[in-house]
Amino acid sequence: MPTQTQLVSGLGGAIGCDFRRMRNQLVFVEYSGKLSLLNLFRTGTTVSSGTAILKGTFSFDFDTGAESTPGDPLAPPFDVFWEQQTAVLRRMDAISPAQIVNLGVVDFHSITADTLANLAYSTTPIDGNNDPTNQLVTGDVFAVRTNQGNYAKVKVLSYGYNMHIHWVTYQLASPYVVLGTGYQQPEDVKASVDGSHVYVTERTGDLLRVQLASANRSAATVVSSGMTAPQQLFLDETHSVAYVVEYAPSGNLWQIDLTSGNKTAILSNLQNAVGLVLSGDRQYAYISEQTTGPDQGRVSRFQLSGGSRQPIVTGLTSPFFLTWLDATQTGLLVAERDPANRITLIDVSTATSTVVASGVPARPSSVAVVAADELLVCSDQAIEEIDLSSLVIQRSGPLVMGIGFIPFDKVVASGPLAGLADTTLDPTYFYQVKDTPFGGTLPIMVNYMRAFNDGAAYYRVKVDGIVRTDTFTDEHWNGSEYVTQTVAPMVVGGQSGYYPVRALSDIFLWLNPSLGDLLDSTNLSNGLHTIQLDFVNGAGTLIETSTALTVRVDNNPCTATLGAPNVGGTVFADPVCGVLKYGSPSASSVDMPFTASHPNGFATFSFSLTKEANAVSLPASPPTSGPVSSAVSPIYDTVNALLANPTPNPPCTTAAFAEYLYVAATANNGWGRQSQYDRSAAFAFALTP
Repeated sequence: MPTQTQLVSGLGGAIGCDFRRMRNQLVFVEYSGKLSLLNLFRTGTTVSSGTAILKGTFSFDFDTGAESTPGDPLAPPFDVFWEQQTAVLRRMDAISPAQIVNLGVVDFHSITADTLANLAYSTTPIDGNNDPTNQLVTGDVFAVRTNQGNYAKVKVLSYGYNMHIHWVTYQLASPYVVLGTGYQQPEDVKASVDGSHVYVTERTGDLLRVQLASANRSAATVVSSGMTAPQQLFLDETHSVAYVVEYAPSGNLWQIDLTSGNKTAILSNLQNAVGLVLSGDRQYAYISEQTTGPDQGRVSRFQLSGGSRQPIVTGLTSPFFLTWLDATQTGLLVAERDPANRITLIDVSTATSTVVASGVPARPSSVAVVAADELLVCSDQAIEEIDLSSLVIQRSGPLVMGIGFIPFDKVVASGPLAGLADTTLDPTYFYQVKDTPFGGTLPIMVNYMRAFNDGAAYYRVKVDGIVRTDTFTDEHWNGSEYVTQTVAPMVVGGQSGYYPVRALSDIFLWLNPSLGDLLDSTNLSNGLHTIQLDFVNGAGTLIETSTALTVRVDNNPCTATLGAPNVGGTVFADPVCGVLKYGSPSASSVDMPFTASHPNGFATFSFSLTKEANAVSLPASPPTSGPVSSAVSPIYDTVNALLANPTPNPPCTTAAFAEYLYVAATANNGWGRQSQYDRSAAFAFALTP
């Protein structure tokens, strides 16, 4: 069964909600008239900080930064006691009710108040022995939940009988914040993509636009009015419209122009409709209705163009708001109210349903998906977190899909060919490369759908553990045309190099939906390199890391040179006029030396010889094309063969020739071969007696 954790209680009828992924916040409405917020990332104010010498056999209070006085080391309100049992045996004790946990040698500055609040504290002492078992070494960090309920991080600046420490103590802010009041029976809320305002439906009939900086009802703008008990809201800002269903015996699905406020009835005769979502292509609406009779409590799919209804499931208990589980839009979550008080997952492709969480707080109304296995449920008086990881909900695909058209699993993982691309494993695949290194600018393809569903808001690209700061551009549809948008790295949670995870609603407005970086490999050494991506939430907390992808980078140029041809090993060419005298006998060999190479052999060559405008057919051996490893110099043929002409033409006695050598690098960036590393050479000569 899933794990259920209550995050806040005592609410005034929490109903509709929306998860603000970039900020790691849940915005929701309370039927009592409030617009509220739940911060999943806890912030804190500093109540005490500084450095001090914690003397052996003394105690310390991290709320005030005070050390105990001699003779009374354990008196409250102290948090820890630096106990000296012998000259060797030492330990850091927690003084009840304070608790403690050791973190090891970690980055002190990266530990936030939220990090501290989520640690597993206990009364188990930390080993500080003056021997190799010591955990309180210089640079070690431990955390304390103080006797006043605050949280402290403590760094050991230097270890000893008298320990030099640096600490910061935080008082956590309440995760629950009321943003605005005065609303008239609010039902649902949806956040705008601009992050600065939301839309709210009121049961009294209005759709409101609310600036979060001034979020009381009195400052709200009425976008549209005159609806009958509007319920769940679906926001489509790309097309500047919203959709709302009415809770009425014969209600409508309204499409509302967000600019003018004009309403258009898309569907009618809905029976006490409550929940609403649309498909990604906006062709279908999924609506829950609190009906009675044989099909009571139903969820149906409606075709918006014609209004046809297809029932999916029935028999639900007072079904409320609907939420897509992930971007595949095959799983639909619905809150079922009392007496069921549960969350049900509907498979819209098979028209079946499964209870994923029962016994949630009374009168659940809406569900927000934080990640594929993490839900937030708004109920009448509480918000609960549900961990579905034990249900093994399938995530879709690897986080790093590949490089350009080269899938990640078509890069050789190990052995002498490690890091080379080979898509010939699937001969039907349109992009065929074999034993190919990478070079130039590498398009890193990211599985944004999985990252978004897993709760990621940002990611960064690392090569050999070093964070990249590439800036790249892509074309984005603005409603009427594609325009260039620059994606630059930003700072998240105090760390640099992050790019935003593309929102599901926005992915296919990009010309290259999976493009996650244009990685300039020319500033890497030629050889094996490991690419890995870190994904974090809106607060910068690491969620997951992609599987490492090892690639062989080779940006070496090729070499192509042609030497002076000779007859029988003797050069007779006139260096000014390029005349090569063959003398006699005419069966002598004409040798044409050349060099075709690449430092690591990642190139092919082709040699051609023309007589006037006609290609000359040369012997098969030595080869005139192939990998550079097969190039054998010189290319040669007899004078007779070179002067010969097709029958009935007589052979030439004097003829002009042109040699051409092309060496092509095989390095590929996933979208094309890197021809900038190719080299070529040409040479002309004339054979004459």
